[in-house]
Amino acid sequence: MKTSLKFSSLISFWLVMLLLLLNISASTSTGTAAGKPPTATPGGPTPTPGGNPTATPAASNTLNVSGTPWGVSTCNIGGVEASADFNVADLTDMGMNTYRIYGGTSRWEAQDDDGVYGSPSIATIKANVNSINWAWWDNVMTNPPSGTDYWWSGGTPIWMGNARTLFQALKDNGIRPVVTLRNVDNAGNPVWAAALNPPNTPEDWNEWWEHVFATVYWFNVRNNYMVDDWQVHNEPNHATQGWGGSEADYWEFVRQTNDAIQYVYATYLPGRTPHVYAPVAAAQWPLHVLQQVPSYFDIVDTHNYDADMRTYDAQIHGWMTSTGYATRPMWITEWGSWHQDKYDTLTFIVNVLITNLIYGSQPGDVHMDGNQIFSVYDWGTFKSGLIGPNQTKRAGYYGMRLAIRGLQGCKTTYQTTSSNTNLVALTTKDALGKVYLLVANNAPSASYTVDANLSALITSGTGTMWKFSSGNMDAVVGSPSLNNGHVTFTIPGTAAILIKF
Repeated sequence: MKTSLKFSSLISFWLVMLLLLLNISASTSTGTAAGKPPTATPGGPTPTPGGNPTATPAASNTLNVSGTPWGVSTCNIGGVEASADFNVADLTDMGMNTYRIYGGTSRWEAQDDDGVYGSPSIATIKANVNSINWAWWDNVMTNPPSGTDYWWSGGTPIWMGNARTLFQALKDNGIRPVVTLRNVDNAGNPVWAAALNPPNTPEDWNEWWEHVFATVYWFNVRNNYMVDDWQVHNEPNHATQGWGGSEADYWEFVRQTNDAIQYVYATYLPGRTPHVYAPVAAAQWPLHVLQQVPSYFDIVDTHNYDADMRTYDAQIHGWMTSTGYATRPMWITEWGSWHQDKYDTLTFIVNVLITNLIYGSQPGDVHMDGNQIFSVYDWGTFKSGLIGPNQTKRAGYYGMRLAIRGLQGCKTTYQTTSSNTNLVALTTKDALGKVYLLVANNAPSASYTVDANLSALITSGTGTMWKFSSGNMDAVVGSPSLNNGHVTFTIPGTAAILIKF
């Protein structure tokens, strides 16, 4: 009896030890013993068309997609021009549908168009549109100095072409131009217009009203370039950007600028509606224009270079609500970075560019109706663009292209809840019924296996997966299939994934 019990106890002991060894081995093989996500090769396993990815470890990170529409994505995503180059094929390749252009006297009226300051008067223009020197306007728009519409910028432009070719290219490709109207630019040019900074005499207002009227009329009546979006100056809260007046002076500037724009449309373009943007500035200027001159503009326009744009964007929306204009469109016409070398920095592209585009397409106080990144090309030799010399596409070009593909165009959005705060995601559906899942991984080095549950929205189908990472510049990396509405994939640290079903 004692021998039998001893033998039984030994068997029990070795069974327990065997089970412990098996448990340790299983834990080690999945890489989760220390609470770390499984280590994965960048990009993870390649999905097999028609089936699940091979050798995919069990997902510990989940995304759950609602089947109820949440809102609409940002309708217009584009960029700000610079001074070096222009190629509309770059904009269309990225999927951009809006482009911001610096206009004003320094570009298109470097000298007073008729040489007589204060003439013609506003009343004279209204009585006789040909009192404006249209020969001047036709010439500068067709034969700019040095053969380029960027002659004024102070750099060494690469692109040779005039305003006609630039705006015709935008129109032909369905890209919405937003034109800044400036009396004096950031370099203090033109010299003759210094008296307009700010306008405060009848002669000053005659000259400014004429310039605005002539610009709008030339683009849309004398020609048909479909330019309907007009900004009232650029960053008037910063004297270095050209505005020499006070904030109260700017309010009157908004009134007079809007008056000239509206007169062109009411008189010569019945049925077309212009859009006037103000204050094109940050700080508390958006609140003040909403309080002081709300009826003289219709789009709230600000600049936001914050790494996380949500705080200031929410403040803007709060001001819009408090002043009774919550439903107006809100555009961020400069964001990203004006510093050098940011658009070759992977962390900046994923954590700032792609992540903020996802936030901006969410509803509520973070929503952006339109935005334009600064800048598409370099400003002179300053490496501030998505595209550098010799048409060199920086990494930011490809990160923007991937995000724009999933977000831009007023797509229907669906809330996408993540179990991991490093994973920021949104799901959209376009007018053709195509579903897009965009995910940004803000962890610097952690790779995650993700189970995305889209079953409330779509249950079957094979998709296309693009990746933006250190080794993939918006490259197609697989064709994953839904399994009862679920898709599993691996996303490297500091990377983004877009899947379209």
